[in-house]
Amino acid sequence: MPFKLLFCLLLPACLASCQFMKKPPAAPAFQHPRWHIDEERCAAVKPGKVRMDISLASQTAQLLDENACVLVEMDVSPGVPGHETPAGEFIVKEKLPLKRSDLYGQYVKNDSGEVVVARTWEHSGPKPEGTKYLGIAMPFWLRLTDDGVGVHVGGFERGHCTSHGCVRCPEAPQKKCWELCKPGVRVHIHHGAHPAPSMLDRPQPSAEPRGTERRPHPQA
Repeated sequence: MPFKLLFCLLLPACLASCQFMKKPPAAPAFQHPRWHIDEERCAAVKPGKVRMDISLASQTAQLLDENACVLVEMDVSPGVPGHETPAGEFIVKEKLPLKRSDLYGQYVKNDSGEVVVARTWEHSGPKPEGTKYLGIAMPFWLRLTDDGVGVHVGGFERGHCTSHGCVRCPEAPQKKCWELCKPGVRVHIHHGAHPAPSMLDRPQPSAEPRGTERRPHPQA
């Protein structure tokens, strides 16, 4: 068999083999929320003498003192399309170390707590026999509206809207905000972006803040 003919016959097989051995593209890395706490300034401020400023455009939140100095800054996750976080001027109406959602939760077995229905808001029909409702946990809860919008700890990937109207935050900075906020503290939610550079451009205390390791499902 002439060499040229043999080469032409073998070339497609070689190319197919190379394509088969080619590694699939790596999945994009999970983007953990960034955050920064100015511990010195936080220690100097009196609880209640602060305000929160939340940008829906840059999906960041700042806790400010009376002189507009930034005490805490963090990435946050607002509501998904159709369940957008409302913009406007609010005050903290309620402060709880742990709140459970009345709208978004699970049906779990009465005796063992085993999850039977993971997303009750997608469940049709009656509650399964032998189960009880358990609302999604929303630690360090700050209520903003009477219909259930608040600021709380929740898992999310940076740059993604994931809630049903609330503002989700990383645990450590939201805990600090919760400690320094009192009912009556003002919260401004707006569509303007926070200026850059910011405290978030500094080295972060942890590459994987606790509470952000898993991709969450949409909820409050």
